[in-house]
Amino acid sequence: MEILNKISTDQGILQCDGKFEDVLRDNLKGLKGFHGGLPVVLSGMITSRNGWVEVPYATLPTAAADLSSAAKQLALPDLGPLWFIPGIKAEGDEADVMRGEETEILGAVSHFNLRDATMIIPGTHSKHTIIRDGAIQSFRTYLTGEMFSALTKSTILGAFGSTPCEAGCSWFEEGIRIGAQQGGAGALLNRVFSARSRVLVDGMPQVHAACYLSGLLIGAELSEAIATSQDTLWILGNGRLPELYQRGFSVLGAPSKIVPHGSAVFGAAQVARALNFIQ
Repeated sequence: MEILNKISTDQGILQCDGKFEDVLRDNLKGLKGFHGGLPVVLSGMITSRNGWVEVPYATLPTAAADLSSAAKQLALPDLGPLWFIPGIKAEGDEADVMRGEETEILGAVSHFNLRDATMIIPGTHSKHTIIRDGAIQSFRTYLTGEMFSALTKSTILGAFGSTPCEAGCSWFEEGIRIGAQQGGAGALLNRVFSARSRVLVDGMPQVHAACYLSGLLIGAELSEAIATSQDTLWILGNGRLPELYQRGFSVLGAPSKIVPHGSAVFGAAQVARALNFIQ
């Protein structure tokens, strides 16, 4: 498959003021080669209850064909059919949801011809996904990014600032090792306070407190991925955060690979194939 053109904006559902059709049409005008007869595949929060067309979550296990069979169609004047892709859900004691990430994950699975793998999308709400036979078998969400933001902005741990962390920082690596240690249910709650106490009594430079805290949280998250996976660990994303996760895995002795963002288009293409739009 060849990508002929692409456009990227920050116009998520919160920036559209409900004018989803207008925003879509404006963006399609900027795509060279687009004409009104082509089908459009949409995924992410645009298919949530706060989006344009709500599509119920698909259930596990989930392959591209499952997303296509649960997709909803919308017809608009002068445009080809619009297909809205569902998110997916896990039910039971470990209930969980994702919406949008499934398209990226299945796109990467297709693009790299993966059968069995563990794929991680770092972020505000990190996603750990187990792939079996090319389908999403299970997943878990970790509030790592949002927790870091809340702790540095709304608690005493923010008193030392929130200097951006670099993967080579020795205090980040120290945080990774300590955060990954086994402990009781309250262990992490105790460890995050050490981002303050180690500055006060243990000589940690104040400027590195946030970096150490980041390592504690990421280390706790990564330790679960290592404990539950026998697969190659794939990190999906661009920029500094995937590099921090890869460094964290390296500190813990687990090899990993970074997959650049952009695989959502391959996931949408898989759905389009299942809908017989493309070969």
